[in-house]
Amino acid sequence: MPKVKVSLSSQLNNYVSEFGPEVFSTDGKILYCKICDIKCGSAKRFNVTQHLTTGKHMKLVAQREKNVNIKKAQQHFLTDTKKSCFNKDLCSAMLSANIPLNKLNNESFKSFLVKYTGKIIPAVTTLRKGYVDEIYDETLIKIRNAVIDKKIWVSIDETTDSLGRFVANVIIGTLETDTPGKTFLLNSEVLPKVNNSTIAKLFDDSMHILWPEGVRHNDVLLYLSDAAPYMVKSRNAIKIFYPKVIHVTCIVHGLHRIAEKIRGHYSKVDKIISNVKKIFLKAPSRVIIFKSTAPDLSLPPEPIITRWGTWVKAACYYCDHHETLKSIVNSLDKEEAISIKNAQKYFSDPSLAANLVFIKSNFGFIPDVMTNLEAKNIPLSDAIKLIEDVFFKLNLVPGTVGKMIQEKMNDVLEKNKGYQTLVQISKILSGEETSMVRISENLSLGDLAYFKYAPINSVDVERSFSIFKVLLADNRKSFQFENLKKHLIFQCNNQVEEVESSEEVSR
Repeated sequence: MPKVKVSLSSQLNNYVSEFGPEVFSTDGKILYCKICDIKCGSAKRFNVTQHLTTGKHMKLVAQREKNVNIKKAQQHFLTDTKKSCFNKDLCSAMLSANIPLNKLNNESFKSFLVKYTGKIIPAVTTLRKGYVDEIYDETLIKIRNAVIDKKIWVSIDETTDSLGRFVANVIIGTLETDTPGKTFLLNSEVLPKVNNSTIAKLFDDSMHILWPEGVRHNDVLLYLSDAAPYMVKSRNAIKIFYPKVIHVTCIVHGLHRIAEKIRGHYSKVDKIISNVKKIFLKAPSRVIIFKSTAPDLSLPPEPIITRWGTWVKAACYYCDHHETLKSIVNSLDKEEAISIKNAQKYFSDPSLAANLVFIKSNFGFIPDVMTNLEAKNIPLSDAIKLIEDVFFKLNLVPGTVGKMIQEKMNDVLEKNKGYQTLVQISKILSGEETSMVRISENLSLGDLAYFKYAPINSVDVERSFSIFKVLLADNRKSFQFENLKKHLIFQCNNQVEEVESSEEVSR
């Protein structure tokens, strides 16, 4: 039988099948070498095999195999990395200690870790891409597990960071019937602008983060904020979807406003504190004079107006050491600085000493009360007792100043409707009150038992801003906020866990 002539297309397809589609391809008319990227002779099988043995083809085949092996090794490394407990623990430790991940690029630090751990230290990008998100997600899972079937409180505050952004943090805590609850930083966001609408939206968005499968609106019983008008106004929008929530403005902020009222009345005391602060600020030669004259006395305090109670503390310091400070300031040359000249002028005013004595004797207790109210795990009844003591003592302050401060205290408490509700609930819990008149009808009798350790201050969210400020250091301004947020939430919550663990050990 005569041989049947094979068509060109079939012949070319046979070569592709024989030597592999990764080497050759065909369109039915020509044979194309993928490796060499050229048309290959295919009239006879000899032509094809001859091409496969050329130097160029063999060199390119070797290069391709090398690239494939490298890629496999990289994939294998990434697979091992994802399974590495060491890498995860290393990333977690560095985030918790606020050590920038790029410190792993430091050869001395990297060599130290290799030497004493015996581990291969991962690349910075490996940790950033493979572990930061995982650690953040696990933190959220821990928070969600901690609030399962729990009643909670929510605290929101905002600040303007060093880049001019409006940053708001959301703290939540569990409300328990017989023990203090746990506190968590749940969310941190940059707001386009600060008003009641953006705050209310942030509140609701955060609750969806906490309960992604369905928000438990009736489990949110308390909302804490400062007394800014937009915060107070946000309450109305929030109560539409969270009907049981009681809005309380931070009582320590209220005391701070009273302290600011005191500062505003005693302008000479304020000016002496301000000018003496300037005298010794960045002036080592004057500090030496101060220390040589009063070696056992600390330098004059530098009160910061936004820090609660620091001005009253400073006034008490000046009362205790008035004569010593006056002597030191008068020994300085008034021509050196305008602050020295001003301080000498105010120290010569005979009313200054009397004002300092009045402030210390009538208002010196306020900073200590603030500190006590900032303590963690304080029962609601104890916190209210501290406020009642402040109210009682301020009512004893005589004269027009006393009347002015009493009116301010009354104004602060009367505007804080939520605080009045908590006072009523506390009296019911302690058996002092049997009337339910002031209690919202949305709250069930069972809900009231969860207010035994309810907070009345927003100090936790203030602490989170302190950590935020440290994270956003001058050399980390390029930190993308989404990544900064993950670092912040893990770091804040990890610190809470460490504190709680140490407290359990001490018990």
